[in-house]
Amino acid sequence: MTVKDYYRLLGVGRESTDEEIKKAYRKLAMMYHPDRNAGDPDCEDHLKEINEAYQVLGDQEKRRQYDFLRRQPLRGRAFYEGDPSNELFSILRAFARGGFPRRSQGGCGGRGFGRRGCRRWNRNF
Repeated sequence: MTVKDYYRLLGVGRESTDEEIKKAYRKLAMMYHPDRNAGDPDCEDHLKEINEAYQVLGDQEKRRQYDFLRRQPLRGRAFYEGDPSNELFSILRAFARGGFPRRSQGGCGGRGFGRRGCRRWNRNF
């Protein structure tokens, strides 16, 4: 999974100010607005990408996190929600704790067989 280059999408440099980002966003939003390009679905998709880029670069905190992610992509992505590597960490964590949690054992309602066994199974024998 690669990170989109929002700076390139808006056509601004990495050192650009908030005013320059806002000006570039407004220019592109007017250019790709669906009312100006009736019947062109590509313009609508492009406008969504431009809005996403402005939502990230327009907010100082999100922009800082985005810049950090761009500099160190593997280190920054490892713990984001929805990342497939989270599943790997949960599996490794389960083995470190001694195994996976118990789930329903068929007819025993989640109880283990232990010394006495499952009462439901003992009735049938």
